[in-house]
Amino acid sequence: MDEPFTLIEENPHPNPPPHHLFTNLLDLTSARTADHDLQYISALRLANPSLIVTACPVYNIPLRAFAAAGFATCDLDTTTDSFASWRGFNPPRLRQNRGTLAESVHFAKFQYVWRGEGFILFTVGSMQYVLAERREGEGEYGPSGVTDELIQTVGDWLLSDQEVVWVFDGYWQRSKQLYLEVLKATWEKVILDEAVKKDLTSVTNKFFSSKQVYGDLGVPWKRGLLFHGPPGNGKTISIKALMHTLLDRKDPIPTLYVRHAPQAYHIRAVFQQARALSPCMLILEDVETIVTPQTRSYFFNEMDGLENNDGIFVVASTNFLDRLDPGLSKRPSRFDRKYLFPLPNEHERTLYCTYWRQKLSHNAAIVFPAKLAPAMSRITPGFSFAFLQECFVATLLILARGEDDDDDDAHAARGGGGEDEGLEKYELWRVFRRQADILRKEVEDEEGQQVQQQRQGMLAVGWEEEEGGPVTPAYSAMSGEPTENDKTVRHDAWSRRADTGLPDLERLRVKDEVLAPLRYPSAKSEYINTAAMDHRL
Repeated sequence: MDEPFTLIEENPHPNPPPHHLFTNLLDLTSARTADHDLQYISALRLANPSLIVTACPVYNIPLRAFAAAGFATCDLDTTTDSFASWRGFNPPRLRQNRGTLAESVHFAKFQYVWRGEGFILFTVGSMQYVLAERREGEGEYGPSGVTDELIQTVGDWLLSDQEVVWVFDGYWQRSKQLYLEVLKATWEKVILDEAVKKDLTSVTNKFFSSKQVYGDLGVPWKRGLLFHGPPGNGKTISIKALMHTLLDRKDPIPTLYVRHAPQAYHIRAVFQQARALSPCMLILEDVETIVTPQTRSYFFNEMDGLENNDGIFVVASTNFLDRLDPGLSKRPSRFDRKYLFPLPNEHERTLYCTYWRQKLSHNAAIVFPAKLAPAMSRITPGFSFAFLQECFVATLLILARGEDDDDDDAHAARGGGGEDEGLEKYELWRVFRRQADILRKEVEDEEGQQVQQQRQGMLAVGWEEEEGGPVTPAYSAMSGEPTENDKTVRHDAWSRRADTGLPDLERLRVKDEVLAPLRYPSAKSEYINTAAMDHRL
């Protein structure tokens, strides 16, 4: 008797091949290049024949940021289309603070409402596609009047907050934080020759008040100042104080601050924005890193070329005057005044120590009598303001931890006395003296010697040194303010310049999203695979 049995068919794929994501990657990135933007616009027009499609870069007109500020509503629509993003974590600026969640949206669809007008908004990478109902008289391909009105309004909003500093670090952004730091910087906090302070404020204010004078004389309305000297001696704080001076004017003058612009197209973007926002002050910090052999000619053309630079007041800083191209450091039409910021002399070091005494006056735990300030100055020859600050900070940290175990009689045992006799009873003095001894080794190392050599080089090329004093923090005026005696017959270029309206917001990024964007380098990059080139060739 036959027993029942079950027929088992042979599996044609007993071991299915494993999935390799790299295979998909190679397939997707080995095609011929295509303009995706045109593909998206065409697809949206085909799917929405009654709507006008307008493409707009996110970095130029950030519609989501505008909505996040409360001027529109922007609701994510995942019922009719998909959504793709990267989510991550932005670390805190200070370790004791918490970091924040961050997101980079690569694809999303939103229902966007502004002033009762409804729009469909797609974001694909760095591009936005705005769809609006076609109105009477509008063509199939636009432009859409209501979309243009929205773009204009967002652009006006971007510039409505004047309490910002424009910062360029590969792209333009508006920094409220730097603006608040500038408000704290006043000339009273800057240890600098009073005559130099007065001259800096006078030269700057006179420039922005003399448009008519320059025009009457036919002289281009532009100037340049160059701050130079060893690092840590007040160039940056003086620039901030100068920025504060311009904010205190009846009509505040905006400042554009350039941190990093290594490529020619960066320099182009810098000067385009400066022309759009003029009159303005353009700060080029560490200018030797901006004007390099690769970008030198381009920079000179932007600064002195055919384009109109009226109203641009350039202030550059450098720690290495000898590294600058002579066309930058010696040509009067570019930087007509140079200000040297040398190592502080004993009197200036005393003023700086007195400044710290005033800062600590509210702390009853720290005994800081007035006689300590000149004593501290005497034991720190050759110290820059930056080294003096480090000495104070290190001292206060040790005092806060209660680590001063120095024997009160140790100084006397080492042969102390003289002008500093009687100071050893002050804990602040003992700790400060020890920290100064430690830092002095750094001041006198090879880098410090190079700074001194640089200083001697400045003297050799014409900087004056007062008898019994340091190199004067003065300036050489190679071409001063125009006067009636300087009249020349030249075309008054700025008087016919048309109002261009909104500045060029190319590469502006606004960070007002609900979640902060993931920081660079958390960004996608598009590239051509070598296989694609081989296939095409």
